[in-house]
Amino acid sequence: MLIHGIKTAWIALKTSDGKSLQTGDSGLSKNGIMELDHSVLGVASAELKGLDGSKLEKIAGNNSIQYSYADPLNPTCSLTINSLDMVTLAKLVGMEKQGTGWQMADTKPTGSLIVKAPSMTSNDAVYFCFPSGNFLMGDKKLDTDTDSKKTPVTDQLSFAAIDDPNINDMYRIYATTDSDWKDEATMFKELFPDYTAPTSTPTVAGK
Repeated sequence: MLIHGIKTAWIALKTSDGKSLQTGDSGLSKNGIMELDHSVLGVASAELKGLDGSKLEKIAGNNSIQYSYADPLNPTCSLTINSLDMVTLAKLVGMEKQGTGWQMADTKPTGSLIVKAPSMTSNDAVYFCFPSGNFLMGDKKLDTDTDSKKTPVTDQLSFAAIDDPNINDMYRIYATTDSDWKDEATMFKELFPDYTAPTSTPTVAGK
């Protein structure tokens, strides 16, 4: 599928065993899933690497190549979010409140990342899903504003996937062109068995 850009992305926090979503105040939303939408000014980039082994190794014998194998998977993502609030950033990378500020804790929480890329030729999409992993807070390069322009600094995070106990693997890809595709709610339920869809407030006529 010919894909382009980023339609949206989602992040989440999980329990230490990686099996359940953190919800409510301990998580990132009421049901645990936070969409990186206009509230964070969207996602600028998501560079995915290590979706297959880094290279093929060859085994030679009898003066010929007898076998080849791929190195282990090492899925990572360099994620740029335009404007992530401090509390969410702290939860993702494992910072804790000390006094009135934040300090890095000794352990990293388990997080999740899903990136949706739309098709260029149809209304279809591909979802790159990493149900378990760890986020690192990227470096910050602060440049002075000038009399002709401002120099915004975005939130650049590094994400490294780890083996997820619910899917028994490090990542999963969904494509809406597959005959088995149903909807996003079904996808979330496969990735997170305790997932519950957000409830919408009914519209009252005249209000």
